[in-house]
Amino acid sequence: MPLSIPRDRVIANRLGGPPYSDWGPDLALLEIPPHLVATIKTRKSFLNLAKRRAMLSAYPPRMEKTLWAVMGMVAETSEVKSRTESGLVPVNIRGEAFFGITCTADRRRGYDYLTTYAKTTLSSVPTSFKGVSGGGLWQIGLTMKKATGVISWAGEHHFRGVAFWEEPKPPDQVALRCHGPKSIFQKAWAHWGLSAVPRPRGGSRMATRRPTKRPSGSR
Repeated sequence: MPLSIPRDRVIANRLGGPPYSDWGPDLALLEIPPHLVATIKTRKSFLNLAKRRAMLSAYPPRMEKTLWAVMGMVAETSEVKSRTESGLVPVNIRGEAFFGITCTADRRRGYDYLTTYAKTTLSSVPTSFKGVSGGGLWQIGLTMKKATGVISWAGEHHFRGVAFWEEPKPPDQVALRCHGPKSIFQKAWAHWGLSAVPRPRGGSRMATRRPTKRPSGSR
């Protein structure tokens, strides 16, 4: 039995807004009705943002010898069917994770950004990442033994950002720009009035949506 939440019951606390641009800000905190949290927890899990925020000083982002993963829903590989008589729109949504080793960091107007790159000519890589907006950027720690050159993963992974913009990089790459941890855990955190430590709340998650075609890039 699918779980449905009326859109008018979800409160979007936005940081930034139209006109959307390639440097944002473009973040929103979606607050879920408290009585639905327990129901959702029986099927899914929530990311504890306060815990991730507390870990940031001990585990800051590092740009070398690491793996990056952007996770989200890809419109190009998903299907939206016609509206039914009941008014519902059936959709088959495909969620994917895209891994890479290249990531660049930028700062503008007090916000930080992390940008990863995808080669669209590779197998299973979409030509467009529309729909991935709001997906998480994760850093995956890797280690290498000097004696053998063997690269391994010990389970270390850190939440680093939220994707919000894509920009073509001819001839065959797409840049995926994400709001970085300082934008989320400092600028947006203060805007949303969140506590510095975990506290009981209804449940929430960050997301950005509405991918739109633009001349130089898109959300």
